[in-house]
Formats: sequence, C-alpha cells, structure tokens
Amino acid sequence: MAKNKPKGKPFNNAFGLDPVEAQALVDSLTPRERQTAERIAMGLTQTEIAKELGISPKTLDIFRGKVKKKFKTTMHGIARIWFCALLKGG
Repeated sequence: MAKNKPKGKPFNNAFGLDPVEAQALVDSLTPRERQTAERIAMGLTQTEIAKELGISPKTLDIFRGKVKKKFKTTMHGIARIWFCALLKGG
C-alpha cells in the first residue's frame, strides 16, 4: 500500500526537502562537482570559484552544468539541496 505524502511542507526545514534525498544527490557528485556545488552554495562568484579550483571559467561552466543536471535544478536550487543535505549531517 502506497503511503500518501503529506500536503504542504512535508519536511521540518526551511527548504521543504527531504534531507536524505538531498544527501543522496550530493553523494552522486564527483569530487570536482562536489567542490563546485559547495562553492556555489557558499555564494562565491564564477570567477572566485574558478580561481579557487585552479580551472578556467569555461571549465567551471561544464561542472556547474553537470551539477545542475544531476540535481535537476537551477543555481539557487543547488544551494538549497546542498544546505538541506547538511541537515542530514553530510
């Protein structure tokens, strides 16, 4: 028997996301994608992230695109998922 999902915000966090699912998404990232997502969540600019990681902004665009595709979200969504995963302790 399938469980019905509660209506409204089902999770007790500001993100309205399941921390377990968010952690699974973060765990699916490669190490470089993880570094990229973390810095996006920290609010760094593209230039700052590229400089920190020692890569070109064009290469960073590739990693950002991969993270967005895996998370099926926008740039703001990356930060939401990242911080929600932290709630789980990831």
